[in-house]
Amino acid sequence: MSLFLYILLASLAESIVSFSGGFLAIWGEEKMRKIAHFVVSFAIGALLGVAFLELIPEAAETLSLSAVMSWVLGGIVLFFVLEKFLFWYHCHGGVCPVHTYTYLVLWGDFLHNLIDGIIIALTFMADTRLGILTTVAVIFHEIPQEIGDFAVLMHGGMQRRRALFYNFWISLSTLAGALITYAFGDIFASVLPYALALVAGNFIYIASTDLMPELHESTKFPHGFLQFLLIITGIALVILPELLFGAR
Repeated sequence: MSLFLYILLASLAESIVSFSGGFLAIWGEEKMRKIAHFVVSFAIGALLGVAFLELIPEAAETLSLSAVMSWVLGGIVLFFVLEKFLFWYHCHGGVCPVHTYTYLVLWGDFLHNLIDGIIIALTFMADTRLGILTTVAVIFHEIPQEIGDFAVLMHGGMQRRRALFYNFWISLSTLAGALITYAFGDIFASVLPYALALVAGNFIYIASTDLMPELHESTKFPHGFLQFLLIITGIALVILPELLFGAR
């Protein structure tokens, strides 16, 4: 299969999954949130596994380890800034105008999906196996986020049909980001190791700050043990293929 087809299919799959929040309108919020709760644990393991076991070693094949870790740290800081000033929405004085924060959610979702598309294309350009693992990690991270975003739109008073319409078109920004990155592949080739280190920082930031705090909402041992097993399962997604089929 050609590199273009891999990138096209992976970005389309992520676009479809980013539409998962729309299932709130079909199955109901309570059922979807239960599914999302389990997905979060798996997503943490997958994101951290891909970051530490694949992206950082891949970048270190070209750059020194100190240079790679500097860019990883830069990625963590960069995506904190992006989330703080671009992806987030605020209420001022306890008042949240419906038209303001719902459209800011949509704008943030567009940027997030666009970056996901860029990440998917970049990792496929580095290595097909890395691209597949990254796509899986991104998809499992996307499910709970999209469910949360769609719930915000519904809570903000947006009609279901309109929310579904916007959610569909915005989900295609993943495909746009991937195709733009592929089209300018020659430009990205020279900076690919740096980009992979930034992506690793992104994954570490998402797993550590956005997802892990959600797991501490419940302190019951059975719940915590299940979360631990799902995190290990996410990491196993990364290491098992190498153990079973040999070197990267």
